Amino acid sequence: MNITYKLTNINWRNTELDFLLNNPEGEIGRDLDKRAKKVLAAARAQVGVDTGKLKASLGLTRGRNVRGQFVMVGSKLNHALMHHEGTRPHIVTPTRSQVLVFNKGGQVIYATRVNHPGTKPNRYLKDNLYLALID
Repeated sequence: MNITYKLTNINWRNTELDFLLNNPEGEIGRDLDKRAKKVLAAARAQVGVDTGKLKASLGLTRGRNVRGQFVMVGSKLNHALMHHEGTRPHIVTPTRSQVLVFNKGGQVIYATRVNHPGTKPNRYLKDNLYLALID
Protein backbone atom coordinates (compact mmCIF):
# COMPACT_ATOMS: atom_id res chain seq x y z
CA MET A 1 0.00 0.00 0.00
CA ASN A 2 1.46 3.35 -1.06
CA ILE A 3 0.77 6.43 1.02
CA THR A 4 1.00 9.78 -0.69
CA TYR A 5 1.07 13.10 1.12
CA LYS A 6 0.46 16.44 -0.49
CA LEU A 7 2.57 19.13 1.15
CA THR A 8 1.35 22.67 0.83
CA ASN A 9 2.41 25.94 2.36
CA ILE A 10 6.00 24.83 2.89
CA ASN A 11 8.57 27.57 2.55
CA TRP A 12 11.97 26.06 1.77
CA ARG A 13 14.94 28.21 2.66
CA ASN A 14 17.17 27.16 -0.21
CA THR A 15 20.30 28.95 1.00
CA GLU A 16 20.13 27.43 4.46
CA LEU A 17 19.26 24.00 3.07
CA ASP A 18 22.14 24.17 0.59
CA PHE A 19 24.54 25.19 3.39
CA LEU A 20 23.35 22.32 5.58
CA LEU A 21 23.60 19.67 2.86
CA ASN A 22 26.45 20.82 0.63
CA ASN A 23 28.85 23.09 2.50
CA PRO A 24 31.89 21.53 4.23
CA GLU A 25 31.21 23.89 7.15
CA GLY A 26 27.57 22.80 7.37
CA GLU A 27 26.38 20.14 9.77
CA ILE A 28 26.72 17.27 7.30
CA GLY A 29 30.15 18.42 6.12
CA ARG A 30 31.45 18.64 9.69
CA ASP A 31 30.08 15.17 10.47
CA LEU A 32 31.69 13.69 7.35
CA ASP A 33 34.98 15.36 8.30
CA LYS A 34 34.84 13.98 11.86
CA ARG A 35 34.19 10.44 10.63
CA ALA A 36 36.89 10.60 7.95
CA LYS A 37 39.45 11.89 10.47
CA LYS A 38 38.79 8.85 12.68
CA VAL A 39 39.46 6.50 9.76
CA LEU A 40 42.55 8.51 8.77
CA ALA A 41 44.04 8.44 12.28
CA ALA A 42 43.54 4.68 12.58
CA ALA A 43 44.98 4.10 9.08
CA ARG A 44 48.08 6.14 9.95
CA ALA A 45 48.52 4.09 13.12
CA GLN A 46 48.23 0.79 11.20
CA VAL A 47 50.22 1.54 8.03
CA GLY A 48 53.73 0.13 7.87
CA VAL A 49 56.55 2.59 8.38
CA ASP A 50 59.80 2.13 6.49
CA THR A 51 60.71 5.61 5.32
CA GLY A 52 57.46 7.19 6.57
CA LYS A 53 56.53 8.46 3.10
CA LEU A 54 53.32 6.44 2.83
CA LYS A 55 52.16 7.39 6.31
CA ALA A 56 52.86 11.07 5.61
CA SER A 57 51.01 10.89 2.28
CA LEU A 58 47.74 9.66 3.78
CA GLY A 59 45.16 12.41 3.75
CA LEU A 60 41.59 13.55 3.16
CA THR A 61 40.05 14.81 -0.05
CA ARG A 62 36.66 16.49 0.13
CA GLY A 63 34.36 16.70 -2.82
CA ARG A 64 30.84 17.27 -4.00
CA ASN A 65 28.89 15.79 -6.89
CA VAL A 66 25.24 15.53 -7.90
CA ARG A 67 24.61 13.08 -5.05
CA GLY A 68 26.07 15.40 -2.38
CA GLN A 69 29.24 15.72 -0.36
CA PHE A 70 31.84 13.01 0.02
CA VAL A 71 35.23 12.52 1.67
CA MET A 72 37.97 10.20 0.41
CA VAL A 73 40.74 8.91 2.65
CA GLY A 74 43.89 7.58 1.02
CA SER A 75 47.18 8.29 -0.69
CA LYS A 76 48.20 9.30 -4.20
CA LEU A 77 51.49 7.39 -4.01
CA ASN A 78 51.87 4.66 -6.64
CA HIS A 79 52.93 2.01 -4.12
CA ALA A 80 50.07 2.69 -1.67
CA LEU A 81 47.82 0.14 -3.37
CA MET A 82 50.61 -2.47 -3.30
CA HIS A 83 50.95 -2.02 0.46
CA HIS A 84 47.18 -2.19 0.95
CA GLU A 85 46.47 -5.20 -1.30
CA GLY A 86 49.85 -6.98 -1.09
CA THR A 87 51.91 -8.29 -4.01
CA ARG A 88 52.78 -11.67 -5.48
CA PRO A 89 56.41 -12.78 -5.72
CA HIS A 90 58.08 -10.89 -8.56
CA ILE A 91 61.44 -9.99 -10.08
CA VAL A 92 62.89 -6.54 -9.38
CA THR A 93 65.29 -5.04 -11.93
CA PRO A 94 67.02 -1.63 -11.89
CA THR A 95 65.26 1.17 -13.78
CA ARG A 96 67.53 4.17 -13.24
CA SER A 97 70.93 2.52 -13.04
CA GLN A 98 72.79 -0.65 -14.04
CA VAL A 99 72.56 -2.38 -10.65
CA LEU A 100 70.41 -2.53 -7.52
CA VAL A 101 72.17 -1.57 -4.28
CA PHE A 102 70.83 -2.48 -0.83
CA ASN A 103 71.99 -3.45 2.66
CA LYS A 104 71.50 -6.92 4.08
CA GLY A 105 72.85 -7.78 7.50
CA GLY A 106 75.14 -4.74 7.48
CA GLN A 107 76.68 -5.75 4.15
CA VAL A 108 76.21 -3.78 0.90
CA ILE A 109 74.79 -5.99 -1.86
CA TYR A 110 74.92 -5.25 -5.61
CA ALA A 111 72.61 -7.14 -7.96
CA THR A 112 71.28 -6.89 -11.49
CA ARG A 113 67.98 -8.49 -10.43
CA VAL A 114 66.32 -9.66 -7.22
CA ASN A 115 63.58 -12.23 -6.66
CA HIS A 116 61.20 -10.35 -4.38
CA PRO A 117 59.13 -12.73 -2.19
CA GLY A 118 56.03 -10.51 -2.38
CA THR A 119 54.31 -8.70 0.46
CA LYS A 120 51.36 -9.52 2.67
CA PRO A 121 48.43 -7.12 2.43
CA ASN A 122 48.09 -4.46 5.11
CA ARG A 123 44.54 -3.21 4.62
CA TYR A 124 45.05 -0.08 6.70
CA LEU A 125 42.07 1.66 5.05
CA LYS A 126 39.59 -1.20 4.72
CA ASP A 127 40.27 -2.48 8.24
CA ASN A 128 39.38 0.91 9.73
CA LEU A 129 36.43 1.88 7.55
CA TYR A 130 34.00 0.64 10.20
CA LEU A 131 35.06 3.60 12.36
CA ALA A 132 33.10 5.90 10.03
CA LEU A 133 29.90 4.22 11.24
CA ILE A 134 30.60 4.78 14.93
CA ASP A 135 29.50 8.08 16.50
